[in-house]
Amino acid sequence: MKRLLISILSTLFILTAQAQIFNFGFQDPYAQRQRVQQDPITPPEYKGGNSKLNKFLEKNFQTPKERKNIDGRITVACIIGTKGKVIEAQVIKGLERDLNDEALRVAKKLKFKPAKQGKKKIKSRFDVVFPILHGRLSFLDLPTTEV
Repeated sequence: MKRLLISILSTLFILTAQAQIFNFGFQDPYAQRQRVQQDPITPPEYKGGNSKLNKFLEKNFQTPKERKNIDGRITVACIIGTKGKVIEAQVIKGLERDLNDEALRVAKKLKFKPAKQGKKKIKSRFDVVFPILHGRLSFLDLPTTEV
């Protein structure tokens, strides 16, 4: 009896390990969601493109008075509303508090073309990256050397 029980349990374990699913006549709710085709989503973009975005960031980003020798990137996640304005912004990867606060201030001033799903404008997320080189904003791709 024990051997029969062990063989049945091991068989069931093998079947579940191979991910065989028996639906017993019930419909899978997830399969129905996949069949519905959605309109393609166009992401938000800054009015004028990336070059204008970089110029805006350079113009409005003010380097703190006590500049420290810090390198890195500050990433600010912005929620763009249906009118293209930044509704919410949050630093998701930062460096130092004063630089983070300044990046957040500048990100809240941005205006975008809103994201669309088909022809309908929708809320979306856009990440703005502030590259910091020696404590100030810099979009220059300087070569790195190993010492």
